[in-house]
Amino acid sequence: MSSSWEYGAVLKEDVLDVTCPVVPGNKLVRYILGLVFPPKCIFCGTLLHPLAYVEICPLCYKEIPFVKGKTCTTCGKPIDKPFGPAQCLDCRDRKNYFAWNVSPCEYRGIIREAIVRFKFFGKRRYARTLGSLMLYSLRRKKLCLHDVVVVYTPLHKEKLKERGFNQAKLLAEVIAQGLGCTLGRDILLKIKNTPPQSSLSRGQRMQNLRGAFRLNKNISIAGKNILLVDDVYTTGTTINECARLLIKAGAKEVYAVTAAIGRGID
Repeated sequence: MSSSWEYGAVLKEDVLDVTCPVVPGNKLVRYILGLVFPPKCIFCGTLLHPLAYVEICPLCYKEIPFVKGKTCTTCGKPIDKPFGPAQCLDCRDRKNYFAWNVSPCEYRGIIREAIVRFKFFGKRRYARTLGSLMLYSLRRKKLCLHDVVVVYTPLHKEKLKERGFNQAKLLAEVIAQGLGCTLGRDILLKIKNTPPQSSLSRGQRMQNLRGAFRLNKNISIAGKNILLVDDVYTTGTTINECARLLIKAGAKEVYAVTAAIGRGID
């Protein structure tokens, strides 16, 4: 498999190992559906081939800010200084309860715009394309994840009612299907309706999430490896707090995958 972010490699269905969630494996039916409801690029709306699974046109693909170069060895953030520390400042300044995080893209440009539309403007279909990029980022790093439970970061019930869906859950469904792994539904619960992390400083983020999550007591994760899914990784406070609870509940190891990530502070 190609180790680069080549357009053909990323968009090949056999590389992603995913099938249409509506009509799995039936390409004739999918082709007919694609003629009636043609796939469109999630960035510019260009019509794509009826069988297109990953909805990105070649022109927009060139504009995607893929993560490249030196990255934090724990969270995967791009780091500008080639000879500086191996970890970003956030990961150096705390105890990390997750082993690593992988993100295909930086949180800027057309990826940021797409994620905003996905979360706040009801573009649920974007999950398939963003989730496929996440899958490819896992595979391109040759990470073997056949024996994990896929878990997503939760939304508070009020936020879920307002938005109508949990974007992390939609991404997790794509990831679990692509990896052929179990999707752990409602393993993590959010019990405190907190202000958005994006509106807070680095110091405020940890305080904001203190006591915000809990584990579902009816589900055991003891001895299991967990792949935690979220849409955006900024400082990693949310991922790390969720990972802390999972480890405390007996999880063997916690890994993470996110659709996009901010840049690291050296």
